[in-house]
Formats: sequence, C-alpha cells, structure tokens
Amino acid sequence: MAGVSLLVLRADARLDGLGVAAAIGGAVVMAVGVVLSKRWPSPAPLLATTGWQLTAGGLLLLPMALLVEGPPPATLSITNLAGYGYLAIIGSALAYALWFRGIRDLSATGVTFLGLLSPLVATSLGWLVLDQELTIAQALGVLVVLAALVAAQTGNARGARPRSHLADRVATPAVMSVLI
Repeated sequence: MAGVSLLVLRADARLDGLGVAAAIGGAVVMAVGVVLSKRWPSPAPLLATTGWQLTAGGLLLLPMALLVEGPPPATLSITNLAGYGYLAIIGSALAYALWFRGIRDLSATGVTFLGLLSPLVATSLGWLVLDQELTIAQALGVLVVLAALVAAQTGNARGARPRSHLADRVATPAVMSVLI
C-alpha cells in the first residue's frame, strides 16, 4: 500500500470517508471471491467459466447502464467498434481467463498482491504514452510495489508451488496487468 500511495497520491490528497469505505468493501469482496474460487473451482473449462461470469455481470449492469448512460448510439464508427472489440476480447475475455488461471495456480496470498500491478501499469503507461512526469516519489513507489510483488510471489507460503515454477507464476499476472 505504501508503494501504491507513492505512485498515486499528491501532497494535497485528503482521505474521503466514502472512498475509504468503498476501498475496504472492494478489498473484502475481492478476498472472498479469491478464497471461494480456490475452495470451489469450476469444473467447466476456463474460457466457458469466464464467459458466463462476464455475461452474468453484464446482464446485472445493463439496467443501471441504460438508466445512467441511456441507449447506445444509433451509429458506431470503425474506431468505436475496434475499441469495443479490444475491450471485449483482450481486455475482458483474455484478461479474465488469465486472471482465473492465476487464481487457480497461485496461493490466495500471492493473488492478493496482483492488484498492486494496476496502478503500477497505469502510472507507467501515463509516463510512456502520455508523456506524464514521473516524480522521484513515484519511481520509489514503483520499486516498493515491485519488491512487494516479488516477495509475495517467491515466498514459500502454504500451497505455493516450488520456486522452480517462478517464471510461470510471474508471467501470467504481468501479461494480464498489461492487457487490463
């Protein structure tokens, strides 16, 4: 958390009670989901499980999306369709399949540290693609996040695979985080 704080917080940042409550709620839901996914893995193929989860989530969100955003536009450009295709195939189907593979193959503790990759990737993309400045504090944050991730993935926690499989354990989360 210290590394992520260095990545995203500014000197004038203030805590927001609702934001803190939402973050805690999100962390609890994520933890419960990971533990339950490990306890009761789906017997269905990984891509089928991912597809059904995304379909169910989309159907649950559809009424709220229509209420807040209104109906979809009448015409879509090639750029719109390409963006949707990327989000549907790469950003959802492939990323979720890799995520659930990671949940299956890593210890529950190892999975929890993967969430640290999202702000790291976002900060890195902002620096590389959008020419945003990377401060010394953010660079330190990158190092802290990477150190925490490596420590979590190489630890010999209960249920973790031996260190000989380290490349398999680190590659999937890294690929997934770039896609998301």
